[in-house]
Amino acid sequence: MGIDISDGIESGKVTVKVLSTNEISLTLLTEDKFNGKVIHPGATANRAIGEHGLALSISIEDNDERHLFLLDTGGLSQTIVNNSKQLGVNLNEVEKFILSHGHFDHFGGISEVFPLFDKGTEIYLNPICFNQNYIAVMKSGEEIPADVLGENLRTLSKEGKLSVNKKLPLLGKNMIDNLVDQYGLKLIETKDPQRLFKGIVTSGEIELFDKSERTKGIYIQKSRSEFVDHYFRDETSIYINVKDKGLVVITGCGHCGIINTIKHGQKLTGIDKIYAVIGGFHEEWNPIEKIEEKVKYLETLNPEITCGMHCTGFKFNKLMSRHPSHTLGIVGTEFRL
Repeated sequence: MGIDISDGIESGKVTVKVLSTNEISLTLLTEDKFNGKVIHPGATANRAIGEHGLALSISIEDNDERHLFLLDTGGLSQTIVNNSKQLGVNLNEVEKFILSHGHFDHFGGISEVFPLFDKGTEIYLNPICFNQNYIAVMKSGEEIPADVLGENLRTLSKEGKLSVNKKLPLLGKNMIDNLVDQYGLKLIETKDPQRLFKGIVTSGEIELFDKSERTKGIYIQKSRSEFVDHYFRDETSIYINVKDKGLVVITGCGHCGIINTIKHGQKLTGIDKIYAVIGGFHEEWNPIEKIEEKVKYLETLNPEITCGMHCTGFKFNKLMSRHPSHTLGIVGTEFRL
């Protein structure tokens, strides 16, 4: 399936703002190399809250109109509500909300954010986001086959072989339905790409050109002892065509793999030139060799802006910093695209 967003958005008319991520800073300086395209908040973020979560606002200027979209709500409701006020983003003006996937650090603020939306605000999510997720990561780095996990989970835990072993908080379908009904919102459950505005589209299910790139150690739990491999069919990214610049790729966690996510966007939109890559890339669990491969791939694409935050990890940012597109993303960072 392809979607035509060749109409695009004029350069300088798109602003992406970080409302929630893991880091805050008042002393991170805005870098001159971006010529005003990446702005760090400085003292503006003096009361901002950092957390393990992600939320990004996307503002579009079109003629005399302004449109506001929101990707995710972070993990704690007080974080995004507080930071939005601090950073001058009015959540009442959000026209479309997109949930990147069904993990608590991206949906945790929903119960406080949805009541702030006006009636008719569109809510986009993939119905698979309601599945129960489970994390089981071996200290050895070895991946546990899903069909073996249920029989061996207790044994592996007792033997101390797991570095992470936990059920993730579940996104409740009833909660979403109740909030949508109570506040007059419009729920759009779909696995297909959706055109949000001229020049902007959601990814739909991201094609796994290389299945080995997906995040390992996360499973869908069917029952107490039944697990299946998680291929993150609910993962949703956003692609924006900025005229004369190329494609902006915005990710939640990038569980499908940042290379898969970029290639999917190129195939979906027919736009090969990558202008910016922004969001979570989930590289914290990967060995340095895998991270090096991804950094080299991005260097080959040569985007103007590369910003991996949230779950991206220190090692990726250290390696990526050798490329001029690299920048750090903190609460309050603005990308003026």
